[in-house]
Amino acid sequence: MQNKVKKIMFFFLKLGISIVILYFIFRKIDLNQVWLSVGKIDFGVFFLIFLLTALKILIDFFNWQSFLSVNPQYASRKSEIIKSLFIGYSLRFLIPGGYGIVGKMYFVNNKKSATFVSLAIEKFFQIWLLLVTAAFSAIFYFRNVSLIPKLIFFAFVLSSPYIFYHLRFVVRKNDFSLYFQEYQKIIPLTMLRKIIYMILTIFQFFVIFRQFVAIPFFRVAVSVPLVLFSNIIPITYSGLGLRETFAMEIFPKFGISAEIAVTATLTIFLFTSFLPAIIGLYFIVSHKKSG
Repeated sequence: MQNKVKKIMFFFLKLGISIVILYFIFRKIDLNQVWLSVGKIDFGVFFLIFLLTALKILIDFFNWQSFLSVNPQYASRKSEIIKSLFIGYSLRFLIPGGYGIVGKMYFVNNKKSATFVSLAIEKFFQIWLLLVTAAFSAIFYFRNVSLIPKLIFFAFVLSSPYIFYHLRFVVRKNDFSLYFQEYQKIIPLTMLRKIIYMILTIFQFFVIFRQFVAIPFFRVAVSVPLVLFSNIIPITYSGLGLRETFAMEIFPKFGISAEIAVTATLTIFLFTSFLPAIIGLYFIVSHKKSG
């Protein structure tokens, strides 16, 4: 009973933090202008964002399949992988930083310790993507910082999946040693998929921005990773609020108004995070009924 009360309190605490941050954001911008901006976006652009989101979900599917494959004994079933993937989209709203996604391990017919390793690898690559793309953007954004340290940091972060593999000697258990061997096989393709995922996200921002201003793709490619880096700070729902705060600080330096910046981040949040979470909620409810 006490654990249930704590979960409810934690849920509303996180909800309160998100609402407070959004409140201060909307105090700083013209909310009517945000709604007008949404209305100016062509239906074709919304449809394109939807298609790009579908591609991103497909990438997530292949990555999740790869992460589960670190256990060679796991019998891969597409229906189970798809179901647990969407359930994960819903569960990541439970705890700041998306750690509620750990709950999807109970929707996979796999050894729990192996699934936990898969989830740890998934989280590692999520953080890796944010770090490596932000490090790349920092090379061009922070011009007052010496180039050499920025390049060294970028190279270190870029190679960190392999550095992580070479730390396998720390783990003594035989099962985990086997998982590390399988992990090595999925590194290159996972890195490639993650980079493609970020490029698709950048393009989503680009097509929205182009509805309002003539901005080069490279400027969007530099600014978006710096904004999305806010997702690494685990205090709100899927970065909601913090991401908009970063957007209002960074995008105006590239000629994007605060209103358009918030319009873009909220629109992409709706398609990329909220709608898949609704589908995941359906799977959770249907699973409970079948159980």
